Amino acid sequence: MEILDTNSRRNMSPPPPTTTTTEALTDFPAAQNGNDHNYDNQNDDPPSLCIPISNASHEFIEIFPEEISSIPSAQLSETLLEEKAPISLWNTAAMLYMTYKKERESTHLLSTACTELLSKQHLGSKEERTRILAAAGIAYLTQANKAGIGIAVDSESGMAAALSSSTFGSSGGTLPGGMGQEDKTARQREASEYNSELRDLADKHFTRASKLNPLFPMTWIGRALLNLSQERTENAKFFFETTLKHCGMVLPALLGMACVYFKIEDYESSLEMYAKAIQLYPNKAGASARVGLGLACYKLGQIDRAKRAFQRAHEMDAENVEAMVGIAVLEVRNLDEKYSKDYKKTAENAMRLISMANLIDHENAMVQNHLANYYFNKWTPVTGVTVKVEKGSTTIVGSGPINLDVGDRIRIGYEFETTIVEDEEEEEEEDDDDAMQEEHGGNNKTFKMKDSWKGESTDGLKLWKKDYDRVIALAKGAFSSTTVPGIQAESLYTLARVHHIRDEMEKANTCYERAIKLAPDLTPARFGLAQTLIWDETYDEAAGHLRLVVGKSPSATDAHATLGLLEAKSGKDRKAAFSYIKKAIDLEPANADLVLLEALALQQQESDYQQALERYHKALELMDSQGNSPSWIILTNMGVLCHETKKYDEAAVCYEKAMKALESDDNSARSHKEYAEQVMIRQKENHLFWDYVDSGVKCSQDMSDDSNQTWNLESDCSEIKAGDHVRVGNVFESEVIDIDGTTLKLKDGYAPLSTDEESNDKSPMILFYKRTNKSLSTFSAISIAFNVARLHEATGKTVAAIELHKAIVKRHPSYVNSYLRLACIARDCGSLANCSEWLKSACAVAPGNPEVLTLVGNLHLSLCDWKPAQSVFNQLLEQKIPNVEAYSMLCLGNIYFNNLKTPGKYAKHLQYAADFYRRILNKDNANAYAANGIGTVLAEKADLTRAKEIFNHVREVSGDSIPDALLNLGHIYLALSKHPEALQMYQSYMERTRSSDAPTSSKSKDEDEAEILLYIAFAYFDWARQTEACNNAKAAPADGRYKHCIEYLEKALKTTRRENLILRYNWCMAKLAAANCVLQKLTRGIRRTAKEVQDALNGLQESLPKVQTMLQWKQEGKKVPVSTSLMNNFIVQCKANIESAKSHLSEEIRKETEARELRELQRMEILAKQKEKELAELEARRKEAEEQEEIERKARMKMEKVTSLLDTWEQEAVKAKEESEKKKNKKNKMSEAPQAEDENDEVVDPNKDLFDDSSDEEDGVPDDRNNDAVNKSAPSSDFPEATVKHTESDLFGESDDDDDDDEDNNVKVSAGGTTENKSNENNRQDEEMEEAKASSSAPSGKDLFGESSSDEESAPPPENKRGRDDTQEEKGMAPPKKRRLEDDDSS
Repeated sequence: MEILDTNSRRNMSPPPPTTTTTEALTDFPAAQNGNDHNYDNQNDDPPSLCIPISNASHEFIEIFPEEISSIPSAQLSETLLEEKAPISLWNTAAMLYMTYKKERESTHLLSTACTELLSKQHLGSKEERTRILAAAGIAYLTQANKAGIGIAVDSESGMAAALSSSTFGSSGGTLPGGMGQEDKTARQREASEYNSELRDLADKHFTRASKLNPLFPMTWIGRALLNLSQERTENAKFFFETTLKHCGMVLPALLGMACVYFKIEDYESSLEMYAKAIQLYPNKAGASARVGLGLACYKLGQIDRAKRAFQRAHEMDAENVEAMVGIAVLEVRNLDEKYSKDYKKTAENAMRLISMANLIDHENAMVQNHLANYYFNKWTPVTGVTVKVEKGSTTIVGSGPINLDVGDRIRIGYEFETTIVEDEEEEEEEDDDDAMQEEHGGNNKTFKMKDSWKGESTDGLKLWKKDYDRVIALAKGAFSSTTVPGIQAESLYTLARVHHIRDEMEKANTCYERAIKLAPDLTPARFGLAQTLIWDETYDEAAGHLRLVVGKSPSATDAHATLGLLEAKSGKDRKAAFSYIKKAIDLEPANADLVLLEALALQQQESDYQQALERYHKALELMDSQGNSPSWIILTNMGVLCHETKKYDEAAVCYEKAMKALESDDNSARSHKEYAEQVMIRQKENHLFWDYVDSGVKCSQDMSDDSNQTWNLESDCSEIKAGDHVRVGNVFESEVIDIDGTTLKLKDGYAPLSTDEESNDKSPMILFYKRTNKSLSTFSAISIAFNVARLHEATGKTVAAIELHKAIVKRHPSYVNSYLRLACIARDCGSLANCSEWLKSACAVAPGNPEVLTLVGNLHLSLCDWKPAQSVFNQLLEQKIPNVEAYSMLCLGNIYFNNLKTPGKYAKHLQYAADFYRRILNKDNANAYAANGIGTVLAEKADLTRAKEIFNHVREVSGDSIPDALLNLGHIYLALSKHPEALQMYQSYMERTRSSDAPTSSKSKDEDEAEILLYIAFAYFDWARQTEACNNAKAAPADGRYKHCIEYLEKALKTTRRENLILRYNWCMAKLAAANCVLQKLTRGIRRTAKEVQDALNGLQESLPKVQTMLQWKQEGKKVPVSTSLMNNFIVQCKANIESAKSHLSEEIRKETEARELRELQRMEILAKQKEKELAELEARRKEAEEQEEIERKARMKMEKVTSLLDTWEQEAVKAKEESEKKKNKKNKMSEAPQAEDENDEVVDPNKDLFDDSSDEEDGVPDDRNNDAVNKSAPSSDFPEATVKHTESDLFGESDDDDDDDEDNNVKVSAGGTTENKSNENNRQDEEMEEAKASSSAPSGKDLFGESSSDEESAPPPENKRGRDDTQEEKGMAPPKKRRLEDDDSS
């Protein structure tokens, strides 16, 4: 992405305040206590100067104030001396000169008075002598300030700082162009010396005045002004405060203190001092005090008050330049060109004020800078001519001569802006006379623009241009008119902007640098300097300046974005880089350009390609929402990213969109005839670069031709030839085999489908023929075409890629990249001759092109032609191109390293290789490739530890982007016998090279992979040999490692395209070693199988004839890279091992047979035991099932018996109740008198005690007192309850099987019973006996199941099972018992 100059408009700004020194020449008013008095009691107009004539008592010479400016100071001083005028009159005359801004005349008059009156004549009193010395010092100081030694500038807000200017040169540096360097340096030195001389003279006069009267106030004021001009604010403040303390509120001290406060940025105190000075001296304070007040208000944000102060100053002094500038600046401060209604009128008024100020003081640097800035942004109409432009053209034609230079910025109409560029084609055609006429501003009517006209062809358009010549003149004038660093920096910044927009980058860089030296806080100049440094590719220095810019201006989005891009490109701190870009986007989230910049930063690193593509899509969304279309550059970048991320279909779509966008920018009509002869593109994949052209001839199929290949033309068509691709109608495409007059024969037969509309229509169809379009006519389209060709290469469409590359070099013979790609395609296809031809063509087109020479050198390296390769890289080294030089030295080092085996030159070549690697590191210590080379040299010298450290460091720095470091680390680990680490490095290297498109070395990819597979196989082989060295059971893994070695060797043999005898011999050696390992297992105590021995024997038998064949070839004189002795030894060992393997095999077969029989017997025995065990388990499970079934049956029977008993008891209880009711009714009838029913007589529920939850302590403890209490409290029953005793055998029966389980779990059952009611024994004894009998047949729940007490220890001891205690029987209570559940069979 191109970084353009952003020349934003900068607001004009008023100057900071200065003190007025003219008031110091008059007497101070007397000091008073109050501060509210108005001391400004003088008239506005100064009085006339009356010089008494010495010889006449009543005659005098009167000089009116308006005449003083026309009288030379020498003539006036001579008159004053002749008439012996008093010293006070000399002061008055100097004051008049100063009032009318005649500083030189005032200084000359006072210096003459000091010399003639004081030094020679010793006239005047002490006070008069002191006053005139102080006044002379102030006059000298005022003149020095007039010469440019003023107050500094606040460059950040653009506030210029010069009260006035002079004609003396600047001391801040020189301007490019104009006077010679020596003249300007002399002038600056002269100005600096003159200013220093004026200050020294002022200091001398102040010193003389202090000697006469140390407490004279004017001397303090002079000292304060001198310190203020020399930037010693503390000393100046001391003198001003001393004056105010001893002399009261005098005007010079008030103004001086206000200036000091402004200087130290105490704007509130400065405003207070200015306000007090104006209040006390409304007339004497004058316009300057109002200007200072306005500046203080401006700094405090009181804009309206500042504007009124400037307006008042302008009213008081219509020629006050500072007030005029202040008004103009504040008028346009908040104007917006789009939204302000009176923008044009207000801006014109402001510029009118600036222009008037320039007329008043044409050497005022501040005004000149504002005017330069105004004309920099102003479009000046070119009068008297109009221009004509055509659609898609970059040429403008004027109706008359136009004075335009290359680099001028022009505007056609009201919207189209562009730059005049140099037309190289026209320059070649013009002769020397025309060129000279053009140089002197001749009758030039035709110019070339940088951008093409996108609108319709139009004539009579107005032309506008930027008047940069006037801008340069004003900026140079401002620079020369002052020595204030800030103002000079503004002038240089304006000059730099002009050079920048004219693409004069070197001049712009110079001006930017000098501007920031004078004003380090001028951030726009620093940003411009960073842009020029980027153009000069000095990225680190540019990034440093941009950091200062963003530190000073946190809201500078362009600076943040550019800095982020530079940081991302350098790759040093990518996190910080994207934080800068993120901040810029946060400041302007809708700015699509910033998102594009982030995408550009992301695509600097391959790992961020996917994120870069996402940001491009985000930028397209923003542009679409804003109604903007993406440029072809953006779409091309997206296509490249899709290509790199293997999204080939999306890449093709992006390239197609890029071509359409480029065509919309270049609206020139296409012409297929222009390039049809020289460029032939026919492949279907290259459809972007050809079109079907209507031949204007119709054709019909020849029905007599059964092959459907012949067509009849209605007329001759000269445009179509054999070999052309044509289309008949809209569906059928084919290639022309032959054309004879009106007969056309195609390669394919036409077989229309039944659904085709044209198949049913027998009418003739239009014939189209394929021709290359005009897409390749522009150089921008060549970039897209080249990327499309590279996409064809990646997708395997080699023919289409070759066709497109050839079309590119045919249309643009100087496009070297396509030559190089054609050479690479030929090399990858194995056609080294074609590769050499394409490289020769590239060398002819670009003889010294480093890329061409590099590829030529690499071709020689791939063929191991070391001397030609060395010669090419030496030629590249002589060009001294930084990147190419490093690559050349690296290749030369590799050449020497690969020729270490040259007899007698091992040490020499190794030293040369190390020297080349070190030379690279001396220039770039971050070059990982050179560091990798140093590591290889150290490894060759057996310094493995240091070599390993270097290779690891290379991996860390490069992020494994240099696969050679992985390979070298694998060699190091293998040499250190760290085989797992070595294998890991080799595997990583192979995976890395497989995922890369570029070849990993000078050989082909297949050969590289075969070589790495050989390294892996050797690592396993060496690991196996090391394991075998144990010669015991620990050597068991060696056999598996030999197998891995053989597997990788077989993969290498399949991968390589040629017969590799070294691989074949290594495979045979691995088979021999593996067989020997298997045969040695018996002595090492390692178990082996007959299959292993058989495989070992087979391997030996396979490898023996191969080695014998190689030996035969060796004896026949063929080239075999294995020595004869090695092959003879192999054959001897192999034969011996074959015989040994056969005996071992028979022995292993016998052992395995015996072991197999033994295992069969053991297996049968184990099966028999397992069968017996299964039968026993089956029988046990059967018995268990029967027992369980019996238990369940008994449980069911018991439950049925319980259910039956419960039903019986319930029926008996109901029956007893009915009988009891009958007896009661009968008894009531038999009684003589009715009696009240006893309250305690209740109907007894037979089930009442069936599920009673009362504890055993309440029911089972034989306590008489408890029984009595129960009898008293319980209601009496109508019949007595009888206690019936039941055992478990009565309820459930007895079980012999459950005796053991029930002994520990005896159930305690308490016989349920109630106390007999004895109150009615005589009358109802018979009835109660019957009721008790009935109730005894229905026991309660305690009688059925019993209830264990919660406290078994307190329960009474069990009674005899067969009887009952008499005591308990008498009390009607049943003793508690423990019962045993018995089986029903025992009852």
